[in-house]
Amino acid sequence: MRADAKLKRQKLIEAATEQFRTRTNSEVTLEGIAKDAGVGIATLYRHFPTREDLRLACALNLFDTLDTVLARTVEEFDTDPRGTWEAAIWRLADYGIGVLVGALADEHPRSVDTEVLTKRDQFFARVQLLIDKAAAHGLVAADLEPLEMAAELIVATRPLSATANELFPDVKNRLVRHLITAWRQPVVPGGGA
Repeated sequence: MRADAKLKRQKLIEAATEQFRTRTNSEVTLEGIAKDAGVGIATLYRHFPTREDLRLACALNLFDTLDTVLARTVEEFDTDPRGTWEAAIWRLADYGIGVLVGALADEHPRSVDTEVLTKRDQFFARVQLLIDKAAAHGLVAADLEPLEMAAELIVATRPLSATANELFPDVKNRLVRHLITAWRQPVVPGGGA
């Protein structure tokens, strides 16, 4: 692929990721993504024939970004366990991991790209390392599962409609703070904490 084509493709991925991260699915349009990337709609379709192809590229790109963030977090963890843990959670929330929903769920395992499966498994292995380090410092319950953590962050950071954002501008931040607190609590069979 030519350098200018690679650049346009990357701009499309970045514009799409930003829209998927900050807008409800019904508010995201391919035309809007192309406009935000500074290209025509034909260029978008040349790189990504379907919306699903574009989502897949966004997920792969985000996995790469998050892998770098998580690797650095695991390396630096012991210098300031609580600060590093909370900063990592906020980074995950801010990156909008909801873009990964399609890549995290195996509704139709045969239709999931093998590269996505590999990157997903690497992502969860890195998250497990982070959870293990956090658990050793009492920052999370030891039985917190990476998929559970990801699912809860996805739900808490899911884009809201413009109206809901106006009504509840700080809801995402409040929910993430609640999660950080709740993950510290051991889960007791029978419903108690």
